[in-house]
Amino acid sequence: MDNRTLESFVLGKVLRSRAASHRSETFLRFRNGEFTFGEVETLADRFAQGLAANGIRRGDHVAVMLPNCAEIVHLVFALARVGAVAVPVNPDYRGELLRHVLSGSDSTTLIIDAPYADRLPPIAQRLPDLRRVFVREPDGSLDHLGVPAMDLDVLLAHGADRVDDSGVGFADLQAIMYTSGTTGPSKGAMVPHALALTCALDSLDWLDRWGKTIYCPLPLFHAAGLWDGMLSALLGGGSIAIVERFSASKFWDDVRHFDAAVCMSVFSMIPILLNQPPTPRDKDHPLETFYMGKSILDEPLRKRFGVRSVETYTSTEAGIATASPYGEWRPGSCGRAHEERFEVAVVDEQDRRVGPGEPGELVLRPKQPFVITTGYYDSPQATAHCFRNMWFHTGDRAYEDEDGYFFFLDRMKDAIRRRGENISAFDLETEINLHPAVLESAAIGVPSELEDEDVKVAVVLQPGTTLDGPELVAYCEERLPRSMVPRYVEFMDELPRTPTDKVAKYRLREQGDNGLTPGTWDRGK
Repeated sequence: MDNRTLESFVLGKVLRSRAASHRSETFLRFRNGEFTFGEVETLADRFAQGLAANGIRRGDHVAVMLPNCAEIVHLVFALARVGAVAVPVNPDYRGELLRHVLSGSDSTTLIIDAPYADRLPPIAQRLPDLRRVFVREPDGSLDHLGVPAMDLDVLLAHGADRVDDSGVGFADLQAIMYTSGTTGPSKGAMVPHALALTCALDSLDWLDRWGKTIYCPLPLFHAAGLWDGMLSALLGGGSIAIVERFSASKFWDDVRHFDAAVCMSVFSMIPILLNQPPTPRDKDHPLETFYMGKSILDEPLRKRFGVRSVETYTSTEAGIATASPYGEWRPGSCGRAHEERFEVAVVDEQDRRVGPGEPGELVLRPKQPFVITTGYYDSPQATAHCFRNMWFHTGDRAYEDEDGYFFFLDRMKDAIRRRGENISAFDLETEINLHPAVLESAAIGVPSELEDEDVKVAVVLQPGTTLDGPELVAYCEERLPRSMVPRYVEFMDELPRTPTDKVAKYRLREQGDNGLTPGTWDRGK
C-alpha cells in the first residue's frame, strides 16, 4: 500500500484504491468461482445502497451470521461504506450464545444464512432491539421467524451508485468482534478501522505476502481469517482462496489447485497434517508458509513438507504486537515488539517489569491512536480490568530473552503449577499432539493431595487408532521432563469448544470432581 498514514486506513478507501489499481485482477477465489477487485467494489456499492435504502445508518450495529462465502466479504465492505458496525457471528451459535451476542451487541439488523434462521424463533422475544432480518438463499416463507424478515437479494435491487462514505474515518468502529470466551462468556472487542487494517498490513510486511495467493480454511467471522487473510490480500494486491473449513484430506489438493503460497492456520492444524500418512507428493506443492504456525514445529514441517511455520503474537484486541523479520525466526519465539506500533513488556502481579528469561504476563500499549481495541462493548468492568496501570493486559504468560525476543508460554489461567515447577500446558499439548494416534489434546491442572496441582490431559484419538493411559505416559516419559508427565489421562470423543473453536478448558475443569471424572485414568502419585 503506497499511503501508510493512519488516515488512509479506512475499509472503503482501501477497496476503492485497490479496485482502481487492480480492477481486473482476481481478489476472491472459491471452489465454484472467483471475483476481481472491481467486481467486489461494485457488489459492495450495490449492497451499501440496499442497506441504506432499508434503513441502516451510520453507527448501526449489524450482525452477520454467514458461512465462508462471497456475500460475507461484500457485506463487510458495504457496511463500512454505510458507516455501520459489523458484528460477525459464529454460525455455530444457537440458543443463549446467539442471544448473548445479538442482544449484548445491540444489533438492530441481522444478516443470516437460511440453514441457521430457524434458531431465531426460540429467542426472538428476548431480542427487543432486533428490527429486521435478511436471509441468504431462503427456501420458503420467512413469516415464522418472529422478526420482520426478507430475502438478502432485496439489497441488490438499488443499483451500484456509490454511497457517500467521506465521513467515515480510521478511528470509527468497523466491527465488534467477539472473543473466544475461554474463561467465561465471550466479550465484544470494539475494533476501529485502523486496528483491522494495520493488522492486515503488518502481516504483509512481516510475512512477505505481497501479491501472493493466501489459502484460507479459517472462518471469516474471526479476525485471523478476516484481517490477516482477506484484508491482507486486499492490501497486498494478491488473492485469497476461501474454503468452508479445514480438511486434512483435502488440504494439499486445495493448495495445489489454488496455487497458494501462504496458508492461514491455527496451531492445531499442523500436528494433524504431520500425523497424516506420508505420500510421494509431500513436497509437491507451492506452499511457503503457515501462519499462524508454532515456530517449534518449524523443523518437522520443513523436513517433511518444505514449508515454514511462522509465529507472531496476535490478538483480536491488538493485531500483531510481536513478530520477527521474515527469515529471522527463533525456535519457540513469537518475535520482537512491533516498535512502530507498540511498547511490549513482561510484568509481575504488580505490573513491574521482570528480567530476561523470567515468566510473567505479557502487556502492551499502543504508540499510535486506534491501533488497539477501544474496549469491550458495554462491558466497562472488563475494559477497566484489561486496561489498567497504562497497559493492556493480555492474560498470556510469556518471557523475553536478552535480545528482546518474546516467548509465549500459556494463557495465565492455563499455567499448571506442579511441585514448584511452572508447566506450559501448550508445550505439553504440542508434544502429545505429535503422537501418531492423537488428533488433539488439552492439559489442565487439577488439585493435588500433596501440594500445587497434578497434570491431567484430555485426549481425542485419530479415527481408527487405539491408545491407553500407560502407553501415553510412557511416550511422555521418553520426551518430556518428569514434572510434565501427566498423572491423569482421559480419552474423549471430542473436546469442549468455545464459539471460535478453541478448547474451552474451563469446562474441562468443571467436569466431575474438580476435573476428574469416572472416565479419568490415574497412574498414581
